[in-house]
Order: sequence, then structure tokens, then C-alpha cells
Amino acid sequence: MTALLVVLALVSPGQAAPSLGDAERAELERARAEVADQIQLSAYDLVDELVAGWLRAPLFGQPTPVVLGGVTVPVGLGTGFAALVENHLSQVLIQNPSTNLELVYCPACSAVVVHSGPEATVIARGIDQPSVLDQLGADAGRHALFVDIEAEGAWLVLRARLTRLTPDLPVVWSYTLASSASSPALLRQPQMLKSAEDAHHEYEQTLRARGPVYIPARFGIRSYAEPSGNGTNPPPFLWLQTGLELGTTEARAWTSSVLLGYSIVPQAYQGLMLQARLHRLLTGRARSLTRPNLYGFIGGAVFTVWGAATAPFNDDNALNADALIAALEGETPRSRFGGLHLGLDLRVGERMGYSVFLETMPALRNNNNFGAYAQFGLPFQCLGIEVGFWF
Repeated sequence: MTALLVVLALVSPGQAAPSLGDAERAELERARAEVADQIQLSAYDLVDELVAGWLRAPLFGQPTPVVLGGVTVPVGLGTGFAALVENHLSQVLIQNPSTNLELVYCPACSAVVVHSGPEATVIARGIDQPSVLDQLGADAGRHALFVDIEAEGAWLVLRARLTRLTPDLPVVWSYTLASSASSPALLRQPQMLKSAEDAHHEYEQTLRARGPVYIPARFGIRSYAEPSGNGTNPPPFLWLQTGLELGTTEARAWTSSVLLGYSIVPQAYQGLMLQARLHRLLTGRARSLTRPNLYGFIGGAVFTVWGAATAPFNDDNALNADALIAALEGETPRSRFGGLHLGLDLRVGERMGYSVFLETMPALRNNNNFGAYAQFGLPFQCLGIEVGFWF
């Protein structure tokens, strides 16, 4: 199938069979344009690989002017394709001066020159007649670079050679690169080029460098649903949590965490929390370093809270103003209870995350001071929002 698409790309639009209708011609042109775009991106990849090799092993020890002798591309892709490849090559070399290869412009090199001598009259490009360039006084450097891109079956092949501009035109360097036409393009930036192998190795090293253990810090707020009757629910609780998070593998598709939390609002309430969670990655089989990662999680927590504002946790009946005043004048209320929660955690840049969850407190399901945000067999009385950081 790939070879067929390459053949389609090499057929010019004007060569479509006369028997084709307008719809068939439009579909053929659409397929041809799509494959031509893919071949263009693959050709850019090959040029990037070529320049990346020069970065690792420069051809010259110092900046050296080189004439671009020519760029050839598969027939049928349009005359503009060669210009696009030439422009991309120039851009990448400009962005990477450490290759020590400087493209220079030489009008006499690309022009057709007629040279008559005692032996014969030669009609050729100036770059093919170095002795003529010397007579014309062309100051363009002593080397010429030729880049040929060809489609060979399912492969796109780049052949590059460097020629010394002396009468015998010796080839001083040559190189061949090939890429499957079905391989997706890397779409690299023109600066800081890396090969696909180097990029994959760097990705693996980055994953291993982070390690399986994280130290998270979370700032969260838990708010409680308004009761349907006359009860008085507690105010939102602010929590600061920290602890450990452990990834089961380097891919971190599954992680678990254990956190301790503390909450305080002077003269209103204080609280302690022990929380455990299990996270599952929802956006792929392995965490990404370049895009956000979405996790789903389930967890449980044990709370102990005390202070005047925690009275609603102790009274199963609707709490009124008189009961609140009595709580303020008497012994400080204290309550212990557990909760189960489920939610989503969006992590950005491997360092910051945002989570939202619903929590049910089974021991308080009959407490008239709490309403419910949702019912899944048990009333989920609490809605939580958190901002997390990982170290």
C-alpha cells in the first residue's frame, strides 16, 4: 500500500486517465497531495539527520564556505519541492553553525557557461567546470555539496556528497540515509537537533532520573453539601497535606500515595487526616513528559477534627443556633470519622496537578446537618478540590 501511494505521489495531476470522472480526479489529487506532504516531511527528517551527523562529526575543523551544487527530488512532486528542501537545509545549517559548513551563493556556479578551447567547446554549469570558474574570478569556496532525494519502493533515500572544486572534481565525502515512507515524521525544531535514537535514549534517562518515589504537597479544600432541611452544615475545611507517592513502574501507569494532612482556622476548627489513594493513568500506557497526564483515583481517609465549628459532625439531628451557642460555651466538640472518595487528577509538567473528587462519609449518612452532592448507593456529602506539587 505504501509503494502504491508513493507511485501516486509521483504521477502528475495532468496524467490522470481521461475516463476518470471529476470525483475520481478530485480524490486522486487529494491522495496525491496528502502523500506529497508526507514525503516532504520525511525528506525534512532526512535533512535533519544529515545535519545532526555533521554536528556530531563536523566535516571541517573551522567554518568553511560551501556551494550548494544542487538538490534533486523525485519526479512528479513539483518543481517547488526541491526549493522547499533547499530552503530547509539552509535554515538548519544557519541554526547550527557548529557544523562548520557555511552555504554560500555563487551565480556563476549555477549558470550555464559556454567555454571554447583549442580542443572543444563545452556547455555546462559553472560548477562542473572549476577551471572556468577560476577564469571568471568566482570566489565561492573550494567545495560543492550535492543532495539527491529519491523514492525507492517504500523507502525515501537521501544521498549527499561533497566535491572539491578542482579540475578532476574528486568526491571527498559521501553519505546515504534511508527512511521508510510509512514512518511518521519527527517534526523537529531546526536547532538542537537529535537523532530518533538519541531522543528515545534521553526520554528513558529522564524517566529513570525521576525515580519511582515522589514527595507531594497538596493544598485542598473540602466543602460539604447544604442539608435539605433546617440543619447547619460545617464550614469548608482547608487542608495542607504531604507524604509519599510511589510508582509501581517507570511508566507510572499505576501509583499509590499515603499523605498526612493538617487543617486549622483559629477559633473555628483544627483537624488531622491520614489519607491513602490509588491512581490509574487514563491518557495512555505511560506518562508523558510533553503533555498533561490525567489520572483517575480512589482513596480513603480518616479524620479527627475539633473546635467550635465541628459541632455538626457530632449531632445527628439538625443543628440550630441554640445548639451552636451551647457548643461554644461548653466543652470543645471533637469528632472522628472516615471517608471514601473517587475523582480525577490532572498533572501538568510533571510538577503540578489539579484534582477534584467526591467523598462519602458512611458514619454521617444519617446526619441531618449534611446534604449530598451525588448518590451512588451512599450519599457523597463532600466535594474536594486540590492543587498539588511534586518534588
